[in-house]
Amino acid sequence: MAEHQYYSEEVLIEKMERGEYGWLDYVNHFSPEWQEEYARYCKEHSLMAGNESAAEFVHYKDEQLEAAMENGDA
Repeated sequence: MAEHQYYSEEVLIEKMERGEYGWLDYVNHFSPEWQEEYARYCKEHSLMAGNESAAEFVHYKDEQLEAAMENGDA
C-alpha cells in the first residue's frame, strides 16, 4: 500500500498555481489531521467532499488561525 504524500503549504500553493491541484487535493495533501477534520466538517455541515467544500474548509481554518492569533493562542 502506497504511503500518502504530504507537502508544505508553499509546495501546495505552487501546485495549485500550476493547475496540478485543486482545493480538495490541497486539503488531502496538507496533513492527516486536516483530512480527518475535513471529513468531520463535511459531515457536520452536510456537505459532499469536493473542491467547493474543501475551499470552504480552508477558509474556515484561516478564520480559526486569525482568531487564535488575535487571542494570543497561536
